[in-house]
Amino acid sequence: MARVTINDVAKRAGVAMGTVSNMLNHPEKVRPETREIIRQAIKELGFVPNRNASALAGGRNPAFGLVLTGLDHAFSLQVSQGAYDAAREAGFDLMITSADNDDLLANHYVDYFRGARMSGIIVEPRPGAGWRPDWPVDTPTVVLDYRSDSCDLCQVCADNVQAGILAAEHALRIGRNRVTVISASDDIQSLDDRCRGIRSVIGDTEIIDVADWRNPRSGYEAGVRLAERSDDTRPDFVIGLTDVLAAGCIDGILSCGRSVPGDMAVMGCDGNPLAWGGPVPMTTIEPHGYEMGRAAVELLVDEIRHADDHRHTVKTIPSRLLVRASTVV
Repeated sequence: MARVTINDVAKRAGVAMGTVSNMLNHPEKVRPETREIIRQAIKELGFVPNRNASALAGGRNPAFGLVLTGLDHAFSLQVSQGAYDAAREAGFDLMITSADNDDLLANHYVDYFRGARMSGIIVEPRPGAGWRPDWPVDTPTVVLDYRSDSCDLCQVCADNVQAGILAAEHALRIGRNRVTVISASDDIQSLDDRCRGIRSVIGDTEIIDVADWRNPRSGYEAGVRLAERSDDTRPDFVIGLTDVLAAGCIDGILSCGRSVPGDMAVMGCDGNPLAWGGPVPMTTIEPHGYEMGRAAVELLVDEIRHADDHRHTVKTIPSRLLVRASTVV
């Protein structure tokens, strides 16, 4: 059987080929009643769009590729939704992949998107310092949630220094001045920036490094150690630099018979609703993941439309303080 073409669909629907093309790539430009006629023709003929042919004909596939480090944080879902909405508004599709914190897998997906002639790529590097792309940057690319002066690409990131400032100011505002920070032993830029923000407000403070910032057990063990201290050495405010650590810390404190926030107030710092299901509603700093996803796509579109005079832009998205019961008596 011969392959059904876009011309066959146009004839069956009684419309121009350009109208069918708009239906496939920019459906918002086609009237609802016409879209329904074309959908019916596609169904009857069994038409399947040939995206590779479209990419060859137009030079680029009308789609963006999004490479996330993982999907185990609500931030990733918010970024995906923001990027999807902005891409559709601009007339592009969006393909989303998860590299599961594996650099080799991330590079594999980037190579796939480059080979598929995607119009643009958004990459969220694995947490850590000193990241640089190790592939030929021959496609418009935006780096997500990572800031580097040595990376010559557009970047969109949360203001993690501001997140630390908001956390420290909240501690002082509620009258707590013995602050301990639970961080990680890994060299992670976002956590280091949050520490910088905290110290810019309250000076030197105790920092406990744990083995795994993604594991609530690490926070739990830190919470137990803090709760077992004497009254004169125990902090009255704990900042977990991730919500997972803060949630584990709350559980550890409660397991020792201490109260939150009575004996120790506890808050997180990265706005992860997946860690908010504990016994005490948790205060946190929420990054605007949706806005970051939108901003990344908008930078891609700007780079595509103004390729001749485009400048590499770094866009920082502010966060907000969400106060809950873990820090309010």
